[in-house]
Amino acid sequence: MVVTALCAGAMATTAFTWVVSGDPAMIVLVEIAGLTGVALVSTAVVRRELRPLERAAETADAIAAGDFAQRLAAAGSAPTTEAGRLAEALNAMLDQIHAALAAREQSEDRMRQFVADASHELRTPLQSLRGYAELYQSGALPDRAAVDDAVARMLSEIHRMTRLVESLLMLARFDVAEEADREVVDLSRLVRDCCLDAAAVEPSRPAEARVEPGVTVLGDEAQLRSLLGNLLGNVRMHTPADTPCRVSLSTSGSEVLLRVEDFGPGIPHESRTRVFDRFYRAGKGRSRADGGSGLGLAIVAAITDLHRGRIRLDSVPGRGTRVDVFLRTHR
Repeated sequence: MVVTALCAGAMATTAFTWVVSGDPAMIVLVEIAGLTGVALVSTAVVRRELRPLERAAETADAIAAGDFAQRLAAAGSAPTTEAGRLAEALNAMLDQIHAALAAREQSEDRMRQFVADASHELRTPLQSLRGYAELYQSGALPDRAAVDDAVARMLSEIHRMTRLVESLLMLARFDVAEEADREVVDLSRLVRDCCLDAAAVEPSRPAEARVEPGVTVLGDEAQLRSLLGNLLGNVRMHTPADTPCRVSLSTSGSEVLLRVEDFGPGIPHESRTRVFDRFYRAGKGRSRADGGSGLGLAIVAAITDLHRGRIRLDSVPGRGTRVDVFLRTHR
């Protein structure tokens, strides 16, 4: 618009000079001056309009060099121009790329840590198996009773490794799954069954079940059974056999609340934010000697995520632990 107006002004001035003076030299000088003014102003306008693209090219060079925090400034300074809209679209694309790279880096870090932890967990039982095998091979086991004891310990380690590998495979399947299989699950029946199974394993433990009848959810029954089984297994593994345990199932609006609580030693405050991490054990009482792998609550958290639910843990040292799992009810 500016260039067009200048051109029109230059032509009008030339025509006015021609009408007023009629001097060819004067007309030529006015025309040359007008064209020069139009050229200078056009050059300045074009350079001004291209300046955002030059800055965009400089920013692109910085991004190509590895500085992914750079963004194009034209999106904020001139959002209504073509350069501004282009910069806004490129900034949105860069944000997505940066987020994807950050997520990939975090995933790689978690994978490296996971592999290191899994290798460490498997190394201990493998060393025990090797030790007992070498004792047997060297003839250091004096009698049949010693051999039987060594074989029993080897079988115990094999069972522990089997449970660990099964848990790892389960978590690997959860990592690649986007959502649990959707079927109507009678959660009331499932909770009652799991409580009966836990009572059969530990008949002496004081246990209470408060189950609202007719509670159903959409999800995978096997996964939900594993979720509750791991919560009850944690109570069995990390509290004394005479510690009371309470399981409750209730609904509130569109949510289902599954609660498992015990009145045992509880979890230290500094460990509560990490108890859902894989291979993490809170305190000395939660160790390999108890048979735990540190994967139980990680499996619980993964299954909850697959069911688009949420989980909350409250614990007071010396007074017990409560785990709440919130799921969406099926009407």
